[in-house]
Amino acid sequence: MPSKINRRSFLSSLAALPVARMFGAALALTAPQSVFEDATATSGIHFKHEASCTSQKYLPESMGAGVAMFDYDNDGWLDLFFVNGARLEDPMPRGASPDKSDPRYWNRLYRNNRDGTFTDMTEKAGLQGRLYGMGVASGDYNNDGKIDLLVTNLGGNILYHNNGDGTFTDVTDKSGVSGSGWCTGACFVDYDRDGWLDLIVTRYVQWDFSLDVFCGEHRPGYR
Repeated sequence: MPSKINRRSFLSSLAALPVARMFGAALALTAPQSVFEDATATSGIHFKHEASCTSQKYLPESMGAGVAMFDYDNDGWLDLFFVNGARLEDPMPRGASPDKSDPRYWNRLYRNNRDGTFTDMTEKAGLQGRLYGMGVASGDYNNDGKIDLLVTNLGGNILYHNNGDGTFTDVTDKSGVSGSGWCTGACFVDYDRDGWLDLIVTRYVQWDFSLDVFCGEHRPGYR
């Protein structure tokens, strides 16, 4: 049978409700909060994505680029790799390709110093790149215990083999994954469960500088 409650017990329980709510709110206010702090200025990371904006407003200029967090030197600490664009002429001459020779357009590899800071190892690693970059995927494609990189670009892919000594080798032609067109996203996955990573690459639209469609009126500021 349900227990009986008298008038005094009922009134006491009602009086206790506001107190319980008050203590609950106080506990919520004093509970530790998860916060993030912008540590960019002290991290040693000075990367800036360069889209090489032109008055033509070519389609690739509107795109961002990929970032990978991976332990390239197997020290147990995640390092950073940033994909960058390349220099475009305004306008691009027929048959010309984006130019990545200027260091401001290089892709960048930052080694984790294990103290909250990073060191730029791009040139030593050989990861400057040579195309207008889009995305990146990391994975140990040859099962040698070292994480490799696949960079997607406007114009194809570049596969970098991790040599295990802080450097990488471009093995794109040898591996047969160069692709073509506007390559964007990529993912290493063992889709057939044979113990070896396979590769999926997605592409964007059929486009090049000669196929660029002008949108808007043909006068400054109207595109």
